[in-house]
Amino acid sequence: MSRIAILPCDVESRGTYLSTQTLPNDYMSDFSLMGFVVEHYHDALNVLESAGYTLEKYEYGAEVHIDGHRHLLKIQKLFSLHNLTNSYSDVADTLYQA
Repeated sequence: MSRIAILPCDVESRGTYLSTQTLPNDYMSDFSLMGFVVEHYHDALNVLESAGYTLEKYEYGAEVHIDGHRHLLKIQKLFSLHNLTNSYSDVADTLYQA
């Protein structure tokens, strides 16, 4: 089972989330960490929980447990059905990559 980040759309939350993650041993300034960045963060969490997803909530964001890439599409569809603006993108864009 994998976990995908669900984060508010502010840079501070993404930065705090990234500070809790471990870079790979072979990190060579080419690091990506995919997740959902959502405009109405608490509403998005409520939608996911109502749909039966397991969440780990933190002060700066959350992680949703998924069983494969198909859940990514289901989550995106859930967000769209509830008019929740979101993007599935690299949340490590706040990490300096020189």
